[in-house]
Amino acid sequence: MKRLRIDWANLFLLLIAIALAALSWSKGGSSLTLAGLLNGLQTLISVIPLLIAAFLIAGFTQVLIPPEVIEKWLGAGSGWRGFFIASLAGGLIPGGPYVYYPIAGGLLKAGAGIGVLVSFISAKNLWSISRLPFEFALLGPRLTLIRYALTFLVPPLLGALAELIFGRYARRIREAVQ
Repeated sequence: MKRLRIDWANLFLLLIAIALAALSWSKGGSSLTLAGLLNGLQTLISVIPLLIAAFLIAGFTQVLIPPEVIEKWLGAGSGWRGFFIASLAGGLIPGGPYVYYPIAGGLLKAGAGIGVLVSFISAKNLWSISRLPFEFALLGPRLTLIRYALTFLVPPLLGALAELIFGRYARRIREAVQ
């Protein structure tokens, strides 16, 4: 008989939602609780198209790119080449976490290395090209270029460090997200 596996992250988030619903009920009754539910529903409706697109991209990535190619270019043995490719992809990919986390999850399932995924996610958060116009306009070109120059090597270095420390747990990490 298969043992029931509890997804602790989902359970934790559900408990937080229940606690916040109870708090809103105690502060403002049913009207405040309903307002919170409606706000949450509006947010869900607004991100559904992004979620669908991101999960489709992740799914197509898994079936269109052979595992051998992922392993060669982005696998644990790809080394610095993989860290830099993933960093470049992370910096260039548009969209928020709804987009890049499903893609990262798809790459993980397809055989990408742990360090490569850390490089990808780190670059997305440090180098996001979609932020560049805002940064130039609000902080000026000089500060923007200084920040990009100072953070240029951070994602690949974080990837190398993550691979060194956590690479041996890649199989367990993949199984946990299946």
